[in-house]
Amino acid sequence: ADRVEPLLNEKTKAVLVNSPANPTGVVNTQQELNELAELCRSRGVLLISDEIYDVFTYDEALENGRSPSPVVSDRDVLLLRGYSKTYGMTGWRMGYAAGPAPLVAEMTKLQQFSYVCAPSMAQVACVDAFSVDMSRYVKDYQHKRDLVVEKLSPVTELVTPGGAFYAFPKVPERLGMSATELVEEAISRNVLIIPGVVFSSRDTHFRLSYATGDAKLRAGLDILVELLTR
Repeated sequence: ADRVEPLLNEKTKAVLVNSPANPTGVVNTQQELNELAELCRSRGVLLISDEIYDVFTYDEALENGRSPSPVVSDRDVLLLRGYSKTYGMTGWRMGYAAGPAPLVAEMTKLQQFSYVCAPSMAQVACVDAFSVDMSRYVKDYQHKRDLVVEKLSPVTELVTPGGAFYAFPKVPERLGMSATELVEEAISRNVLIIPGVVFSSRDTHFRLSYATGDAKLRAGLDILVELLTR
């Protein structure tokens, strides 16, 4: 909240928070989210909480057995969640929102006159998805996260991701190159990563996704370690 407050002005209508985050995998604490919600409430600004990766919150980032959310302390937050990331239903384009009744009513009006509704069979499938136990998949991804941290932390700066399935390592300054340049070299070695400049104005970090098999992940990490330690 302390970092957001100076950025608010009379033109600010909404603040968007994404936790667990893409591209860093960072999970905000419940206290941080409560303080952000209080700031937005005091300034009359809508807080939008994008929680598309909420199920993929790892053990150390959970609070009271769940992913932290500003909705816990403020029911006026607009909550956004979906099925794409958790249940591998990306192409189905299915998600949902919950928030203040007047706002949801206006959103519903816009939706009804734009595309009527999502396909009925997709809606039925999404309801069934809630009964799927995702714990073993989350545990598997936590293992992949641990492997990324184990391999890359000794050779570069890396904040340990608390959720999602991304990491955001920094390109060591001693290499004298931008993240975009490193990414080009990695791609030439068949390792697909994304430069951080896609997400911000700084070309100092790169995003990697560990949503792949362990063997392929290890092979890719070995190449990255080689590129980062020249």
